[in-house]
Amino acid sequence: MTRLADMVGDTAARGESITRRLLAFARREDLHAERLDVGSLLTGLCEVLTATFGKRYQVEVAVAPSLPPVFADQGQLETVLLNLATNARDAMPRGGRLVLSAGARHVADSHAGLSAGDFVQLTVTDDGEGMTPDILARATEPFFTTKALGQGTGLGLAMARNFAEGSGGTFSIASAPGKGTTVTLWLPVAEPAVASPPRATPRPDGARTVQRDRPVRVLLVDDEPAVRQVLGEQLVYAGYEVVEREDGAAALRTMEQEPFDALVTDLTMPGLDGVALIREAQSRTPGLCAILVTGYAGDATR
Repeated sequence: MTRLADMVGDTAARGESITRRLLAFARREDLHAERLDVGSLLTGLCEVLTATFGKRYQVEVAVAPSLPPVFADQGQLETVLLNLATNARDAMPRGGRLVLSAGARHVADSHAGLSAGDFVQLTVTDDGEGMTPDILARATEPFFTTKALGQGTGLGLAMARNFAEGSGGTFSIASAPGKGTTVTLWLPVAEPAVASPPRATPRPDGARTVQRDRPVRVLLVDDEPAVRQVLGEQLVYAGYEVVEREDGAAALRTMEQEPFDALVTDLTMPGLDGVALIREAQSRTPGLCAILVTGYAGDATR
């Protein structure tokens, strides 16, 4: 019984992690930007990585002098950098060198998704196995991963790109087999005078909940009561107002009566599946944030 309980606990924790990352991936408007000292952030991250990765990995930080602050969401940036560093470690199974660097860059004319202005260029570089061209072309696709089942969600690089673009910057990857990988984030420099960020309140797990005029309303749809309960409780704990429904038809009826900010739905359900539900919901509410949750998508979403 203890072994089964541990399995249930591990599965619930994984579900919580994926749900949290999906919400961060899909909801750009929830980035709460503030002035950040990138040098201090990278130095702190280096200490954590050195302590956790082990002696086979050499973690270094290279920060240009007088680096200006950036304007970005600290929690999301830390998560993105940690995911990139973890990917780099996994690409160096026999150990290797990981470099976190940052420098100031000026863009004179708009190009490559950047408007003209001043940016901080953050790079995460490893000397690992690298990627083949076909893998590199799909690297930022949500749920695409080359890791074994259960060892990766395929959301890390997609989140990194979404975060950079949602912060007013851009994202790129350079990689080749046997030559390692370099991931680059461009983030806008903070203006001298910026508005105060929303006031955040601490939570027991160390995360921050930003005060809003009202909670974000999420419609959660899943035909499995146990799964619906676990996801619903995690969303409520994260500060969302959740309404649960057991199938697509019930969800659409509810949407006719109440407004929602986001839809979280299972893929495989009786009647309307998750993809059909999202299409119908977004046709009724253009711009509705929708998140598709599934254990295995297969060919259903093609």
